[in-house]
Amino acid sequence: MNHVKVRLRPRLLACAAVAMVLLVVGLTMPEFATLQATSWALFGLLAVSLTLVWGHGGIFSFGQGAFFGVGAYVYSLSAINILPLTHETLSAVIIGTLAAAVLAVVVGYFIFYGNVGDVYVGIITLAMTLVLFTVLSSTADPKYHVGEAQLGGYNGISSVPPVTIPLGEEGTALTVFQLYALVVFICAVIVAGLYLLLNRPFGRVLTALRQNELRAQLLSYDVRLRKLAVFCIGGAVAGLAGALYASWAMFISPVVFGLSLAAQVVIWVLVGGRISFLGAFIGATAVQSVSFALGGGAGDATPIVLGTVLIVVVLFLPDGVVPAVTRLVFARLVSRSAAEARAPMHDAANPAFEQLPFVTGSKGSALSATALEKRFGGVKAVQTATVKFEQKGVHCLIGPNGAGKSTFFNLLVGRFPPTRGVIQLDGRPITTMKAHARVKQGLGIKLQVASIFGDLSVRENLWLAAYGRLRDKATADMRCEQLIRWLGLDARANEIASSLSHGQKQWLEIAMVAATEPSVVLLDEPTAGMTRDETARMAALIKLLGQSVSVIVVEHDMEFVRALDVPVTVFHQGNVFASGSLDELRRDERILDIYLGRHGQHAA
Repeated sequence: MNHVKVRLRPRLLACAAVAMVLLVVGLTMPEFATLQATSWALFGLLAVSLTLVWGHGGIFSFGQGAFFGVGAYVYSLSAINILPLTHETLSAVIIGTLAAAVLAVVVGYFIFYGNVGDVYVGIITLAMTLVLFTVLSSTADPKYHVGEAQLGGYNGISSVPPVTIPLGEEGTALTVFQLYALVVFICAVIVAGLYLLLNRPFGRVLTALRQNELRAQLLSYDVRLRKLAVFCIGGAVAGLAGALYASWAMFISPVVFGLSLAAQVVIWVLVGGRISFLGAFIGATAVQSVSFALGGGAGDATPIVLGTVLIVVVLFLPDGVVPAVTRLVFARLVSRSAAEARAPMHDAANPAFEQLPFVTGSKGSALSATALEKRFGGVKAVQTATVKFEQKGVHCLIGPNGAGKSTFFNLLVGRFPPTRGVIQLDGRPITTMKAHARVKQGLGIKLQVASIFGDLSVRENLWLAAYGRLRDKATADMRCEQLIRWLGLDARANEIASSLSHGQKQWLEIAMVAATEPSVVLLDEPTAGMTRDETARMAALIKLLGQSVSVIVVEHDMEFVRALDVPVTVFHQGNVFASGSLDELRRDERILDIYLGRHGQHAA
């Protein structure tokens, strides 16, 4: 993963260089322009919070304006009460930031641990924003105060202290340029810190989560915790921007919780580029410049113009201005470098699986399901299914469509909670565990359709799989290289996984499962879409895995099941109907009736 670090250094240097340039330019600007630039930088920082949450975390939120407002209000209330005592307001900035972060944690916990759908996250955060607007607009009565600070209702809080440092008897308020310099410095530090965070395993997992949340879960990553963490960080950044904005304006009102700001943050991010931190500042500056220019005599036209800008960007620059310009500038260099780096590639679609890529420390584990039942409303998809899988070896689950085998498989995986029954791994109950926790306990899971991170490279896919269980960067690097050689994809290791053929994607997912060093492997129709030769190779690989661990296969292809020559369990109407070898089951008239149909007797 060293290629990621190569991209990090220029970004950090760019943060420092841009900050220095802006500070030098600030020395030459008139005071009014410096004030205006400070507010635009703070709006850019607010947009950065949404870029992190939405662009990098995949969480669309209308709540960044609310966190911005909370930071501003808490700063105002704290500063008014703290300044006479401490002669500074820097602690109030910290308090405002922490208040926004706490609100983000509380709201995020109920959203992500309540398994709220993506669409409803936007609705809930918008509702939170409107609730705060309504509540704070209703606090005009003098009884609504915090210490010496009156909330002021719709009129807001006036006489908010500026940023003050503890110098002199009464403290010293920052000048216009000093506040500008402080904001530029904070913005540079925040963006640099986010680049460092995204370069860490946390950031790589965040990218994987945004692309394929299910596969991230099946590599033992706690998706909910990571979503909550990035939501909290985004809330803190927005709160910091709000606290500094209140100190800049020396006034704050419930308008910050209105629909206008909530929508504008989204527009800023879309215009600049959803994944670009630089784009967040450019988008905020560009849009606010247009708004400011129209504010003189065409205020009513501002929403129309902004709407037009948004439509144009969405239609013609869907990735935003900065990513589009970056692609345009570097397109030739990238294509030339790619052409030079492209090496002759051998056919890796059919790697020779003569041995496992490495010997796991696992000796396999027994997996059992006792009286397992799953209801969907009034429908029993699985009815009192009891199956035990041995510590090693391969076991097939078969049955006609609607027999319940796929539901049973998903109950073992942890995608569905059972209505009744117990699932045990080596005698330990895992019935209530989420999928990521079961993978940590030793389950390796491959789905029917190749579930990989299509926009990440082959190497990054394998590294994420290895790191998910091992949690050690050096070991993950080593495992990753072993698996690349095992797959025969050395020449394509840095290509995006979506460019692989269907068979190569299937082998890649198998390798990702192997990277977790499982003691039980669950495979859902692993030969779907494969050629006859690939199917034969898959059978050989599964037999090889079965020598070390327990392998459970859900399959429709009877030729493939026959090639495996392993114990088979037949599902019918949600029940375990029969078990035995395939030859034994083929002689059972009942099996021919329910699985093949009466006419299947002659075909057999």
